[in-house]
Amino acid sequence: MWSEWWNRFLASDPAMRRLRTATRVVLAVALTIAAVLPVLAWWGQPLPLAMIGAVVAINSSLGVNDPERRQQQITTLLMPLPVTAALLLAMLTAAWPLVHTLVFLVVIFTAVYVRRFGPRYFPLGMVAFMGYFFAMFLRPQLAQLPALFTAAVAGALAAFALRFLVLRDDPEGVLERGHRTLRAQVHGLLHAVRDVAEHPGSVARRRELNNRSVRLNETALMLEGAVGQLDSLDETGRDRLRQRILDVELAAENLLTPLLRLVDHPSGGDTVPHAVGALLAVLRADPRELREATRLVAERIEQEGSVAVAMAVRRLGTCLAELATATGELDDQRAEEAEPAPAEEPGTAEPGETGLQRPELRMAVQVTCATALAIMLGQLVSPNRWYWAVITAFVVFISTNSRGELLVRAWQRTAGTVLGVLAGILVAAQISGNLAAEIAMILVCVFLGFYFAGFSYAVMTFFITTLLGALYGMLGTFDASVLETRLWETAVGATAGVLAAVFVLPTRTRSLVRTNTESFLLALRDFLRGTGTELSERGEVTGLQESIRELDDGLQQVVRSARPLTSYRLRSRRSQVQRSVTVLSGCAYYVRNLAVALSAAADMVDEDTRDRLAELLWALADAVESMTGEAQVGFDAAMDSAHRTADSLHDIAESLTDGPTSLHRTIRWLDRTTQIVEDLARELGTAPEQRS
Repeated sequence: MWSEWWNRFLASDPAMRRLRTATRVVLAVALTIAAVLPVLAWWGQPLPLAMIGAVVAINSSLGVNDPERRQQQITTLLMPLPVTAALLLAMLTAAWPLVHTLVFLVVIFTAVYVRRFGPRYFPLGMVAFMGYFFAMFLRPQLAQLPALFTAAVAGALAAFALRFLVLRDDPEGVLERGHRTLRAQVHGLLHAVRDVAEHPGSVARRRELNNRSVRLNETALMLEGAVGQLDSLDETGRDRLRQRILDVELAAENLLTPLLRLVDHPSGGDTVPHAVGALLAVLRADPRELREATRLVAERIEQEGSVAVAMAVRRLGTCLAELATATGELDDQRAEEAEPAPAEEPGTAEPGETGLQRPELRMAVQVTCATALAIMLGQLVSPNRWYWAVITAFVVFISTNSRGELLVRAWQRTAGTVLGVLAGILVAAQISGNLAAEIAMILVCVFLGFYFAGFSYAVMTFFITTLLGALYGMLGTFDASVLETRLWETAVGATAGVLAAVFVLPTRTRSLVRTNTESFLLALRDFLRGTGTELSERGEVTGLQESIRELDDGLQQVVRSARPLTSYRLRSRRSQVQRSVTVLSGCAYYVRNLAVALSAAADMVDEDTRDRLAELLWALADAVESMTGEAQVGFDAAMDSAHRTADSLHDIAESLTDGPTSLHRTIRWLDRTTQIVEDLARELGTAPEQRS
């Protein structure tokens, strides 16, 4: 039981990134407060000024995401500058309320717009907004600016020490923890299969199985990103490790098909729970014993008549063993330092994106309008605490790309605030006056809030609102009406954000889904066409991992953008989008398997067969391209060519006297890819008639 819950924990937090991030945040905040409070007391400055240091520590720990470690370090050390500049602006304009508000809107616009210049400017803009916001909250005097700057520097240095010295994100450590996570994801996948076997008619359990498969893919993507940062391996070693990660992912996914086929078969009986139980026992074995344990399980399953399941089990065990071996070899391998990729020039936009077409400018206009509306409506609720409405209107736009995503985020923030207000009142009533308990509660809420940030925005909001109860108690200003005001201001801010998203330069969720779907199709076209060209010209297929992962990244974009239409609507209204996402997921799955089979088949077939394989890939690429409206060849003509070439390949495969070969496997995956391309065209409405 304990091991099962531990696997679920690992699967829910790939490579324990959320745990490490939350730990870094809370330790950075604790270190900042511990360093700043004595200095402020000695200086004769108000202790609440330490909050600025905590804000900088949080933003430095979470928001700095430059591509290279050196750039991350520079950005972290720069964080005190924009927050101090914003504090200075707020203090200089505080005497003129109208100017004070207008400058706040300018800061908000600038903080959002500067993202277009590169990843460094996102955290710098965010911390500038927070500086101006907390100036309204703390109302500091100009003479206190040096103390505020000192607190900000302490926060940045604390975050720097925790992130780059104490709890570093070393790629080897990420990969080792990620390897454990990958095994835990396979555990979760098998548990979900067993649940489906025990309740074959449950739609919810089948949906959970699909979610587990998506999380397995996300974990594999994360691991391959970590592999790219390994300086202890040369490019060949990194490619080999990427391939083994992909093999584990495909082996686990390929295991689903025979298992589910048994679940749905009338004579399936107890075979699936039996096989799953045996596999779970294998996965708990020592990595060095995986192959032998897998062989024994596969033989037992094969004796029971489930040959397809036995073959899939053997592949899964072999892939897991190879991944464990490859991960263990990291300490023994050394290579030349990888040359860093050239940094992307800031300020470059996608072709055709100018003016309000730029997402950064569009969002800056939206956020500014939302916060302006929140200021006006918030002052009607509370002339002294309207800034809570402003921060809600601001943060609901962060990391949202469409109207639907913002609606979901606004609802989650409001729901989390409602429950957090109740919890905050209870907490403050219990610990008010006990300074140690209040500080401990604040740190616990910070940890839990940011641990669950990547899991549920509503849960994060709940803990941050609960934190406020303890914070107000520590400041001696707690009153239940304060948290009640926060609730109403949050509702006002969320409403302002929704109105801005709907009426000011709106981005419809369905439009974003269509755009991301088109990007996925273009990535699929490039993979098929490029692979066909390499097969025809060079007679081999190499380096497919990058193309496959570009395809997976495109699929993840579609899934994320479609989530408001698939997870938060009635089933009858989400069925069409859900079907499209399911077909796209199946397409990516078949293509991943096709890539592996093609690599092996290219070496064993003659030139004529390779040319036919290339022709089929090109025909499929033309068919996919026709769905984007950019093709010279129509969909029907492309598919007719694909079917003719596929028929000739089947004739070649049937003439082989040997058993199943890599060519047979390649043709099987090509057939499935061809079929799902047709399904995708019908689903997207680009195929005129269903083929007979």
